[in-house]
Amino acid sequence: MNHYHFLVLGTEARQQYLAELLQKEGHEVMLAAEYQPGYHDAVLFPVTQTARYLAENAANLQKGQVVYGCNFPAPLVAECEARGIRFVDYMKVEGVASQNAVATAEGAIAEALQEGNISIHGSRILVVGYGRCGEVLAEKLISLKGQVTVVDRTGEKRARACTYGCQAVSFDAVDERLGEFDFIFNTVPALVLTRQRLQQVKKEVVIIDIASRPGGADYEFCRRNEINAKLCLGLPGKYAPKSAAKILLEVIGNYIKI
Repeated sequence: MNHYHFLVLGTEARQQYLAELLQKEGHEVMLAAEYQPGYHDAVLFPVTQTARYLAENAANLQKGQVVYGCNFPAPLVAECEARGIRFVDYMKVEGVASQNAVATAEGAIAEALQEGNISIHGSRILVVGYGRCGEVLAEKLISLKGQVTVVDRTGEKRARACTYGCQAVSFDAVDERLGEFDFIFNTVPALVLTRQRLQQVKKEVVIIDIASRPGGADYEFCRRNEINAKLCLGLPGKYAPKSAAKILLEVIGNYIKI
């Protein structure tokens, strides 16, 4: 990696570790809560707040800069690219999402244990969605001896879940079983835990939602009915910030040379 000037924005621990790692590589690094004047070769937005930081700072970005973050708003990206600014979405880089899924799964389990009053061992667990995060999460829950059921739309994914020791059902068949589960983990970025489905869950259920904002549950219904549902964003940065920063550092090392 050549030597550059980085502006690392945000106050979360992941950004702080990332700044330290870049400094150890010999780069000039400015860590700040808000955009700072002057030229920076690259600007690093916090993963969970990329959209807000871009909206607030699009006018400050300069031609030739590389901007890193996640889930950039497309209209603002188009405007900035027309001015010669380049963007790298961490989660679109091959391998990053898979590494991130591991830390996300571990964080989701930690959140569940904090919110609930029973252990994972022997509990009945529903994992909604068997994509990258759902698969890793189900595997870790099984290793903790949880009784895991996966719900997914595709038969191929349900079959794969069964080969790893899960039960598996379709969305059409899950409704009648919702009252069985002690924990529900949602990974689907759509409203899948609807009011109708939430009416079927047990009173003591813990719902951990790791889908992107606004999540996959009817949170207004949960609030009114005292259902313990929590939208958990940025779990790698919360529970494994140093490991998460190392993942981002690898991306930066590959892309700053573009």
